[in-house]
Amino acid sequence: MTDVTTSQIPSTVNTVEKLAAWSLGILYQLHKRRKYQEADESPLVPLITAQDGLAADEKERVIFRVSLPMQDEWRTIPGDFYSLVEDLSNAPIPPSFLS
Repeated sequence: MTDVTTSQIPSTVNTVEKLAAWSLGILYQLHKRRKYQEADESPLVPLITAQDGLAADEKERVIFRVSLPMQDEWRTIPGDFYSLVEDLSNAPIPPSFLS
């Protein structure tokens, strides 16, 4: 588990989109070299990927793909799905995200 408090979130993170980019950026920095197996006999794939580039609409984009482990019974437990996400590690937030 990487602990976070609202006081650690930079004041420039003031929209849901910026919060998503900030938190996914942290996960990428912490876990970009980790791999896992999505299905039996399938190759290992990155736990998280990030890429950037110019899209067809001429907008610069950052694209994240992440796989987060869930509690086994998450489909049958009422409530918010995000509260049932399991921890990836106990690494601290990288200092570059706390400025």
